[in-house]
Amino acid sequence: MSCADATPCSYPPPPWHLRGHLWGGLFAAESSPAPPPDLSPVLPRSLVVLLIRYREGTLVYDELLVGTLARRGLRAGVHVHRIWVDDEQSMWGGRRIWGVPKELAGFQWDGPRVRVTDGEGLVATLGVTSKGPSLPRLPLPLAAFGSRDGTRTFITARFSARPSAGSLHAYEWSAGLPALRRPDAPLGLAAASFDIRMPAPALLPRRSPRPGQQSPHVGDFR
Repeated sequence: MSCADATPCSYPPPPWHLRGHLWGGLFAAESSPAPPPDLSPVLPRSLVVLLIRYREGTLVYDELLVGTLARRGLRAGVHVHRIWVDDEQSMWGGRRIWGVPKELAGFQWDGPRVRVTDGEGLVATLGVTSKGPSLPRLPLPLAAFGSRDGTRTFITARFSARPSAGSLHAYEWSAGLPALRRPDAPLGLAAASFDIRMPAPALLPRRSPRPGQQSPHVGDFR
């Protein structure tokens, strides 16, 4: 299916049930984007980078996510700074259902290396590795914050995988993204086989900004 960026495509309703491969890393950054004022940062000057290949299930597509760890009260997860996918249904579903700012990009794979480009040019060229044997299948936490129609969303996925040690290496990295201190992630994870179920998000009550703060920034993807 193809449609203009300004014209929403139809997309599957939640829950989405997806299976595939994942590589993730926690990178040291020169600086990291501050979360909206209704969220508190966790591990400043670090970036969460996830490279995911959804190979079976509701939709089939590739995804690159750059975010920061944040919390709101007892809830903690990834606040998505930028996220790219190569499928228009995924883009519009991500925006309209979960309130995450998905953008379209191309993913060119060459063995364990992928070059990601969008309408503005290079996003990143990343290399992935998996190290050592995989553990037995385990349930793992996976949560994120989004924003939809002026309301904060909290996304809790049912995620299970056979994890192993892994790494992400940034061969190229867009100047439009927060600068990395090193091209390798000190903490990395790979999942050669994962299963994820994405239900509709929880909608969190609005919070009044503290004195001196602006109102929480929330997206409105129409």
